[in-house]
Amino acid sequence: MPLKAQTKRKVLDRYGTEIAFYKDVESIFLELEAQGVIIVGASRTATPRVAQELLSLLHIGEKPAIKYFYSLQWGQGSKIKHISKAAKELGMVNELKQGGFVLFDDEYRNSDVKSINCTFVHLDDESIGLTRRKFEKGIESWKKKNASRQ
Repeated sequence: MPLKAQTKRKVLDRYGTEIAFYKDVESIFLELEAQGVIIVGASRTATPRVAQELLSLLHIGEKPAIKYFYSLQWGQGSKIKHISKAAKELGMVNELKQGGFVLFDDEYRNSDVKSINCTFVHLDDESIGLTRRKFEKGIESWKKKNASRQ
């Protein structure tokens, strides 16, 4: 699927469909980076090469989006597998066991990550994706769940 950067914030696919991050994603990523949060990408995509190209073309701030991810787990398999593999790769297995991971996802079936002590935040409206409000509510939920850790 040939992709073409229209700007640093918009990419066109071969059909001319515009691809961009949802409105609040850039500020959320910049905030997470400023706070030293480790970001992991996990996707069930059948085309990881295209996903990698897309994240290389789209920018957040002045950097390609792909540079914000410490681990990218793509391909077939469950989010449990993806997150567990990322935790192992990053030497963060104990953090995962202690509830240190949060998954924001639009597919409710991925709520099964709760079984590995990962907080799940369902993004239930695909038309708006990850919003600042949903992000903050998800982080609050994670903080409450992990209050005894801090």
